[in-house]
Amino acid sequence: MERTPFRFCPKCHMMFPIHDEVDYKQSLVLHCPPEYHKSLVSPILGPLFSYLHLRLTQKWQIINQRNTLSEESTAEDNPESQEMLEEQLIRLLTREVIDLLIACCVSKKGTDTSVGTAEGDDDEMMATEAQPPPAPASAELSELGLCLMKEEEVCSALLITTFTSLVWNDTIACQRTTTQLCWPLLRQAISAGTMMSDAATWFFTIVLKGLQVHGQHDVCMAALVNLAFQIYENLRPHFVELKSVMEQIPDIQLDSLEQFDAKLLIPTPAGKPVDKRKKDHFRRLISGCIGKPLGEQFRKEVHIKNLPSLFRKLKSVQELEVDQPLASTEEDECVLTNLFEP
Repeated sequence: MERTPFRFCPKCHMMFPIHDEVDYKQSLVLHCPPEYHKSLVSPILGPLFSYLHLRLTQKWQIINQRNTLSEESTAEDNPESQEMLEEQLIRLLTREVIDLLIACCVSKKGTDTSVGTAEGDDDEMMATEAQPPPAPASAELSELGLCLMKEEEVCSALLITTFTSLVWNDTIACQRTTTQLCWPLLRQAISAGTMMSDAATWFFTIVLKGLQVHGQHDVCMAALVNLAFQIYENLRPHFVELKSVMEQIPDIQLDSLEQFDAKLLIPTPAGKPVDKRKKDHFRRLISGCIGKPLGEQFRKEVHIKNLPSLFRKLKSVQELEVDQPLASTEEDECVLTNLFEP
């Protein structure tokens, strides 16, 4: 029987089971005592998150360029089977990184394990998923997550990696991040009161871009619309720049946006549930940036007016009687007597 390798951490004097580097980091995060979070885990995870974000962004850019550009030289150098294998490996690595982020930041009671076990094809997962995703606000940050958010370098790397994953072409990773990571991390950053207008604009814009990439999947679309609404609802009163982002959405009705903004800026009592009509109004406003399935793209709507009738409608007997002028009684009698004359 093959033995599981272990690695010894001299600082906390513990042995961690490992299978690869990501698994080792995850084991370290899960089993490290809380008193060593700031001195041991934070210095490791900050540079690690920055490196993973840089590498994955480069890999996904190559995949996106490969999918959009059809060059003969690229097809000769990289056969189709090799390209599919590389893309699948990047997807698996992306999901491993998302699992590491969730293990670092989200408490176990707020983690949805039903989504994390899916490893099938993205389209198949989106088609078979029947239940709507849980609200992002249901997840809570763990003790380690709160510790990481207090470190400026780690906090920046964590937020950038989390929100950038929304535009990577992996629906499973997008759903996990949207439902479990994005809003708890951003809510903690908002509560610190140090967010700048550029950062608020970037967070809102990246979610709208995620809708453009994953909007054709109902589960991802519902989660991203909910996240975009929460960001706009909480940051719009403090940052007017978010309204400028909304005005750039294609086919948006500015009058409707003004009405929505006026209602949104009215203070609501704490603890009051969000009005569903307000959410539906927001969804209609951002419908221009929601991605559509391939079969519905570039569809031109044609409106045919009512064509004139091919046959002339015959008048009824009553209409004919009304149209004809009524003759006098004497004239009628003369006409009748003439019929019986020899």
